[in-house]
Amino acid sequence: MRTIQRNVAPGCLADQPRNQDWGTFRGTPCHVTVDADLRREQQGLCCYCESEVADNEGHIEHMQPRRCNPSRTYDYTNMAISCDGGTVEHCGRYKDDRRRNPKHAWDAARFSPPHDPATTSLFSYLLTGGIAPTTADVARANYLIGYLGLDCPRLNERRRQHARHLIDTLGDQPDPGLVDWLRQDYLQTDKDGRLKQYHSLSKAILKP
Repeated sequence: MRTIQRNVAPGCLADQPRNQDWGTFRGTPCHVTVDADLRREQQGLCCYCESEVADNEGHIEHMQPRRCNPSRTYDYTNMAISCDGGTVEHCGRYKDDRRRNPKHAWDAARFSPPHDPATTSLFSYLLTGGIAPTTADVARANYLIGYLGLDCPRLNERRRQHARHLIDTLGDQPDPGLVDWLRQDYLQTDKDGRLKQYHSLSKAILKP
C-alpha cells in the first residue's frame, strides 16, 4: 500500500446536503469531478492493493464505511478509488461485504489509511506474491491484510506473476542501464500521470 498524496477537496462537495443519499449523488457532475480528482491523486492505482484501475473500473470508496459514520459521507478525506476486487475478493467492496468478510469489521483504532505515510511501512511484499506484516505494527498490519483481503489467492497470484516478470527481465547479472530503465518505467508516472501496478512490489525488487 503506497502513500497517496491528498489534494484539496473539490469545492462542490461543500454544497452537498449532509443527509443526501449517496445513490442520489452518484452520477452527478460533482461525483464525476470527485472521481476524476481521486484517480489523479492515486495515479491510476487502487488505494489498497495497487492494482491498475482503468477509467471505467473501480468506485469511490469510503474508507470508514458510510453505515458506521454517515456524517463522513461527503468528507473528501474519507474517500479514495478502490478496485472492485475481481469477484469481490479484496479491497473496498470486500471489506464492506459482511457476508463475504464475516471475521473482519471496521475498527477505527486499527485502520490506517493509505494517505498516512506510516501505513506503507506496515507491509513487506514477497517474491512469491504474498504480503506480510513488518515489525512496525504487526497487529495493525494483520488486521488490514484480513479486513481488505490483501492476501487473497487472486492478488497473490497477480503479484507473483508481476515479480516473476521483473526478475526474469533483470536476469542473473542485471545491466545497470537496464536497471535504470526499469526504474524509470516501473516507478515513475507515464505521460498520462499513471503508474504501473504493484508499485510497492516493483520498488522492493528494483531497490532505487
